[in-house]
Amino acid sequence: MPEIEEISRAIRERLDKKDLARESALKTSRQIIRECRSAIASLQKGNDAKENMERARKAHTQLKKMLAGFPDLLSAGYAVDAEQELAEAEILASCTCGKEAPSPEEIGVEDEAFVLGMADSIGEMRRLLLDRLMKDDVEAAGLMLGKMERFFNILMTFDYPDALIATKRKQDVARGLVEKSRGELAMATQMSRLRKNLD
Repeated sequence: MPEIEEISRAIRERLDKKDLARESALKTSRQIIRECRSAIASLQKGNDAKENMERARKAHTQLKKMLAGFPDLLSAGYAVDAEQELAEAEILASCTCGKEAPSPEEIGVEDEAFVLGMADSIGEMRRLLLDRLMKDDVEAAGLMLGKMERFFNILMTFDYPDALIATKRKQDVARGLVEKSRGELAMATQMSRLRKNLD
């Protein structure tokens, strides 16, 4: 049986490795969030976000590798936030190019991060909808509202306790965004028809 000094030394060695992994993971998580936010901003402006997305994906792969031996760190808030941001960016990117949203497995994120990222993407879709309304493209805005409603309806099927997945607040926010967007689109449609009749 090992002595307490030997046991303690072994524990410190394991904790030192875990602490190092945690520090690296914090830095990498911030990098993922930064790249994803830059990608989302580019997508909102109609620009190419490929480079930001590639850097975010690469950093996410590194994050998963460095935390492979520490599952409790992988479920820590900063890692979940990074995965959630990555899911949001991936979903929005697919939305802007007319593709179906990738699965959690394709992105490489946990289910909870995917659902929360999907919820946040509804707000980004609203910004795209408003941009189309400002350009007087009512038809494109209508298509974007259709996507928002589809994602919202899916989001509402996740009726679980917050201890399992915290969707309640995001569902409420998404509902407000969809309803507000629907009203704005209805108003813009009426104005567009009125202008055509006057012409």
